[in-house]
Amino acid sequence: MNEYATKIHLTPSARELLRPDEVLVFEWHRLAVCCAGAGETSLSVMKEKPARKRKGLVRLKTNGDDTPLVYAARAIFPHIAGREISIKARKVLGIRFFTTDLPQDFGLRSMFGQLPRSHSA
Repeated sequence: MNEYATKIHLTPSARELLRPDEVLVFEWHRLAVCCAGAGETSLSVMKEKPARKRKGLVRLKTNGDDTPLVYAARAIFPHIAGREISIKARKVLGIRFFTTDLPQDFGLRSMFGQLPRSHSA
């Protein structure tokens, strides 16, 4: 595997809940004005066409032909490049929730350089 290719694993429930015209997007939410890197990440779903047109997103090179398209905000891209990320999904009261195995404080850890190269859930 290319050291910068991100390997995305989707559970069967995540594959089932993601519609054919949708992509997964790692968003970056800025938390502070003083530190350019201060922020947190979230995982959302959007239609593929708007994701391709959005300038602040980069398409991740994923490993595997059947892996759905995954995009990431430019600010988070360097922190998830080359990682293996598992994505789960569940539906509660008709609302889909997609989650990853990244640490809860992933944004702050990555900002301070405290995220290990490979991690376990």
